[in-house]
Amino acid sequence: MIKGIKNLPHHFLTALKGLGRHFAMTLSSVSAVTVTLVLIALFILLAGNVNNFAVNVESSLKIRVSIDQIKTDKEIEAMQKTIKNMQGVKQIDFSSKEDELAMLIDESGSVFKRYEDNNPMPNVFIVEVNQASDIPVITKKLNEMEGVEKAQYGGEQIDNMIEIFDTLRTGGAVFVLALSLLAVFLISNTIKMTIYTRNTEISIMRNVGATNGYIKTPFMFEGMLIGMIGAVIPILIVCVGYAVLYDSMHGAFLSSMFVLEKPFPFTMYISLMLLGCGAVVGILGSFFAVTKYLRWRR
Repeated sequence: MIKGIKNLPHHFLTALKGLGRHFAMTLSSVSAVTVTLVLIALFILLAGNVNNFAVNVESSLKIRVSIDQIKTDKEIEAMQKTIKNMQGVKQIDFSSKEDELAMLIDESGSVFKRYEDNNPMPNVFIVEVNQASDIPVITKKLNEMEGVEKAQYGGEQIDNMIEIFDTLRTGGAVFVLALSLLAVFLISNTIKMTIYTRNTEISIMRNVGATNGYIKTPFMFEGMLIGMIGAVIPILIVCVGYAVLYDSMHGAFLSSMFVLEKPFPFTMYISLMLLGCGAVVGILGSFFAVTKYLRWRR
């Protein structure tokens, strides 16, 4: 174990020399990783902002519960406690009929001031839920509750929006995983070609008693370096490109509801993810290629 650790600097230097000696193969591998990681980076940027959009939209979703006009203050207070204790309810606020009319006047103009002496607006509960997916179920329960005139939240359009966001989140994760596996495959194939050009070197190492682990380690370092070098361009695209995009769109897409993620620390997290992904993908690709070759040459 200690001997293996002591050999790591030697293996690392061997890997650096190997990259230089087989520059064409190295460039081919780096290009494959770069293209794949650029796609992954773009998709992570998209997925991160879609998730941010979803969180903003979901956090703004509230159920408006109109209360029967004949309900007394004491009965309204009892209803509020009952709703607050419902499973899935995060918060409940009361908005009096006077508050509702004042908001209507603010939003729609002074034409509604004539109703101040004979206010037709109902008292309302504003209900927030823990998860957006719970809204339809809780709305149904509220509509069945005694003393509730109507509970509404936006209906089918909101349901469709929530479903789209969930689909995009799941699809994004699957797509990133598929691209990562593709990168492993591409590096594995490129390293495999490199190994075939160095079969004499590997045979000599085996003849002098080198273990499989000793032979594999420099190649795994090569794969790691290839992956990390391949991550440089995607990281630059993420850091510089996204900052420019964010500034040009003033931090929002189409409307204030669709707020973009701020460049920092968002791009820093993605950069670290790309660097780590490149290193892991390179190590795995090299490991599989060398292991397969050594088994075949046994």
